[in-house]
Amino acid sequence: MNLVRSVISVFLLVLLMLSIAGWIWAGGQPYFNMLGARFVLALCGLVSLGSLGLIWREEHPQMTKQG
Repeated sequence: MNLVRSVISVFLLVLLMLSIAGWIWAGGQPYFNMLGARFVLALCGLVSLGSLGLIWREEHPQMTKQG
């Protein structure tokens, strides 16, 4: 389970880094383009951080014996 969490975490960290790079890139755009791009990039960054928190906070479900 930790391997899956680690792979997903790497993906989310890359997504967060791309959001930061996009934020910097958007600074050189015309005002309304910059505003829209930064809004979407901020949402992407917040969702990535929230997802990382949820992935690593979740506890393992109890294994039950069916039979």
